[in-house]
This record gives sequence, structure tokens and C-alpha cells, in this order.
Amino acid sequence: MPTLHLRRPAVAGWIACVPQAAHVRFALVEPGERPVVRWLHSEAGRSSALVLRRARRSVPWGRWASVALLERSQYQLVQAEAPDMPRHEWRDALRWRLKDQIEFPVDGAAIDLLPMPAQAGPRNQRTVIAVAAPGPARDALRSDGDDTGWSWHAIDVAETALRNLGALLASPHRGHALLHLGDTHALLVITVAGALLLSRQIEVPRAQLADANDETRQQAMERAGLELQRTLDSFDRVFTQVSLERLDVLPGPGAEPFADFVRELLYVPVLVARIQEKLDLSRLPADVDLSDHWVAIGAALRPVAEPKAAAESPIEAPSTEPSRQPDLNLDPPSLRPAPQPWRASQALWSLAGALAGCWALGQGLDTWAQHRQHRADAIAQVLPMQRAQLEARDPGGAEAIQRLAAERTRLQNLEADQRRLRAQIDDHLQRGSTGYTPYFMALSRQSQASVWITGFSVAPQSGAIEIEGRMTDPAALPGYLQRLNQEGSFKGRQFARLQLAQDDGLTAFTLAGVGAATPPGAK
Repeated sequence: MPTLHLRRPAVAGWIACVPQAAHVRFALVEPGERPVVRWLHSEAGRSSALVLRRARRSVPWGRWASVALLERSQYQLVQAEAPDMPRHEWRDALRWRLKDQIEFPVDGAAIDLLPMPAQAGPRNQRTVIAVAAPGPARDALRSDGDDTGWSWHAIDVAETALRNLGALLASPHRGHALLHLGDTHALLVITVAGALLLSRQIEVPRAQLADANDETRQQAMERAGLELQRTLDSFDRVFTQVSLERLDVLPGPGAEPFADFVRELLYVPVLVARIQEKLDLSRLPADVDLSDHWVAIGAALRPVAEPKAAAESPIEAPSTEPSRQPDLNLDPPSLRPAPQPWRASQALWSLAGALAGCWALGQGLDTWAQHRQHRADAIAQVLPMQRAQLEARDPGGAEAIQRLAAERTRLQNLEADQRRLRAQIDDHLQRGSTGYTPYFMALSRQSQASVWITGFSVAPQSGAIEIEGRMTDPAALPGYLQRLNQEGSFKGRQFARLQLAQDDGLTAFTLAGVGAATPPGAK
């Protein structure tokens, strides 16, 4: 019989989660020629399981992929020359080159690469930007997502989020600079053809750039302006083949006066970005403040694909769109730990939960049946009195008497049905507690890492046992069965059929036994 494959519904967009200072920002963007910003959300407090659960409850209904960003102190960007080998081997080759350039152990670190255009690198050599994060930081973010129902499909950084916004504003084949004024610092990214060339963090918070005190505001603008001037001069010396079109400052508090201030210092035009014209904001409230959510919106501008494919590293799965640069993912599915197999101990706990649920259901049905019986008894007691009253008042009231008699019969039949259902539940509870539990206890005691059970059944009449499972080493099966035969529930059991099959690198097996009263060798 042919296998029926059901196609999963396509992902409709990305939700980005961005920790920023004392808040966590969220943004949902649907792709298109003019991307739709469908939902923005902010939660007070540091990123934690509680914050993520609260935000999860307010997500619009739909099938969304999710991306989380690391905090600025949790990763580093390093420019390096690409190895002279196939692209899928770059990550491992560069890992050991980076050990003297990053501030945490390279062993176990999360690493991904952003290729730079050939014409942008010095001497036309192949150059990449390596993004590295400590393994514990990546693992903690992954664990929080799994525990709260997000299950991140990708882990990204703020630089590539701003790169995505810059791609909406830049002209083809021209260099473009984008500056974001954040709560704790400003972040500058320079791109060409959608590829990240350079990034710089400027330690000036936007609150100082918008301060009401003239002296504080002037000092902050001078520090930030000087850093911008040095960065752009350095970029002009290194990337001589890239013509920088302009610097766009993302809208927000302090953006207008700061753009006016640095316009006199820089050799490129400076504008406040008209990014709202590139996005569809019709789904948002008219008074929404976008300045806190620019990074989240940029992170959600990733291309839409199935979650598994979308989360793969760009080095392993390059983009098929020639104008689209690869997206970053510091936690691709190919590097995540495999899920734990279902073991007999888990089956025992599941059985115990099912038995407890059946017991609770039986108690509820019993209470309800008693209530219905009391009602039927009350009706039976008043029926003769009502019959006498009707006959005395209306000799022709036989029809009403018949209705009352029919109601009594219906209630009695209903009570009998409830008693039969209760008896069936009690029989199921007794059979589950005495017939199956010893088997599961025995399987749990004899569990081992190389063999796990995926299916178990006992024939109700003959007591014949069938066991299904998988194993990493076929040679371990005889020893496992020998130890299992020492358990009282399995002692003396014979298996009439053994079936082996290869399944995704493992060996699947099926053992069909005979009942206790069945002669040996019988099927």
C-alpha cells in the first residue's frame, strides 16, 4: 500500500525576539514586496522563561518561524580570510584560526560565517565575517525557547538584523551605512549589495543624544560624531572599491538633531531614514513607537521557508536568490542534539497517568449516576400521589400519568447504563494494575543505552507477548533477552519469531512470543 505524505502548511513569516537592556522586544513580519509588520510586543524584564511565556500568550494565531537574538556581550565578530577548501568545510577550518582572537573557548563555541563580496575584500581575496558565541550562551537560549514553546528555528545577532533593514534603503551596487540609536549604545553597519562589510558599536546611549541638558547632549553628540568620522574614514581606506552612498539614521529620540550635527562632520550625505515608506504598517496602532523595535523588525525580515530549511546555516545551504545574502544561524538543526528515545520507564509513567485519569473519570461517573438515581427515587415516591390527585381532579388525566411513567422508565434505564459503564472501567483498572504493570516494571529494570523499546503488547486471551524496539548494536540483543528472561514476568517465555530491519542507521527488531498455555513452537 503506498505511503500517504501530507504537506505541512507553509510558514507565513518570522517572529523575532530581541533582548534590549531591561526589555525584550518582539516583532512579526510577513514577507512581500512591501513587508507587513503585523505585530509588535514588548515585555519588561530580562530575557527569562517567565518573560517568554507571557509573550507567547499574545502571539497572533498562525504558523510562524521564530528567531532569537543574542545579547551584545554574548558574541564576537571577526573578519578572516576564507579557507582554500569547499564551503561546507569553512566553519570547522576557521574554528581553530579564531582561538586566539575570541575571548572564550573555541571548543564548543557556536560559529557561523557571512561571506563578503569578492570585490569588497582586500586584493580581491575571499573574505568572511565569522560570528562566534560561547556554547553555554547558545545552549541557554535554546533551552529557554524549548521550555516555553518557542523552539527557535534560528539564533541571530543585531548586525545582520540591521543589514536586512539597510537592504530596503540601499541603491543597487552602492555602499550604504545605517545607524541605530539604542538604549545602551549606537550600532553602525555598512553594507553593499545586501552583504555586511563592517560594523561598529558606539558607546553612546540615545538618551544622552536626546537629553534636555544642552551640555550633556552636546558632549554625547561630539563623542558619537567623532567615532562615526573615524569609522567612515577607515572604511574608505580599506574598501577602496566600494562607493559609499549615504548614512541613514533610523528614526527615534535624538535622531533628527544628531543627523543635523554629524552632517557637517562627514563626507557622505546624512539623512533620517524614511524606513516607514518601505514597510506596510497598516496592521499596527496609529500611535505605535517603532524606535524600540527596529532591531526586532530587521531580524524578522529573514526569507520565508520551511522552518528546518530556513534554519540551516548559509554556508551549508546557500540562498537560491542571487540578490539575497545568506542569513546567519548560530544553532542550525544539523548541530542540535538528537531527541532522546522513548524508554520503558517513560511508558510506565504514561501508563500510571492513564490509570489515574480512568480512576478520576470513574469516580465522576459514579457520583453523577448516584445523583440521577436519587432523582429517580424522588420521582417514584411522588408518582402515586400525583396519580391519585390527577384521577380525583381529572379522570381523563391518563396521558399525564403515562408521561411520568415514561420519564421514570427512562431514568431507570439511564442508571443501568451508568452502572455497566462503571463496571467496565473498574474491570479496565483492575486489568491494568495487575496485568500489565509487572511487564513494564521488568522492562524498566533491564533498560540499557544501546537497546530501547518502542512497542509492547500482551494478547488478552493467550498472554502472548510482542516486543518492538531499536538498537544501535545488534550484538547486544541476546544478552538483553537473557537478562529479561530472569525477570519473573518474562521467565519461561519463548519467542516464536524474530524480525530485524535497518531503520535510519539503527536496527529495528520485532519479537513475537507465545502464550503461557500455548505449546512451544506454536505461532
